Amino acid sequence: MTTEDIRNTKAYKEYYACATREAAPKPKASARKNKGGSASSTTPSTPIATPTPTTNVVAAPRL
Repeated sequence: MTTEDIRNTKAYKEYYACATREAAPKPKASARKNKGGSASSTTPSTPIATPTPTTNVVAAPRL
């Protein structure tokens, strides 16, 4: 592929427009799909706090 061929591709034109800030980047297909109504949204899971085990080190008495 020559440089001219690359510059004529749709992907390069979209990249160039975004790089020169002429156009905002388009969202990916997966992001567009997930932008639907609130019926399909899920609530984020809350992390469950687990206590961290602690160990007490007791020094042996000196003889």
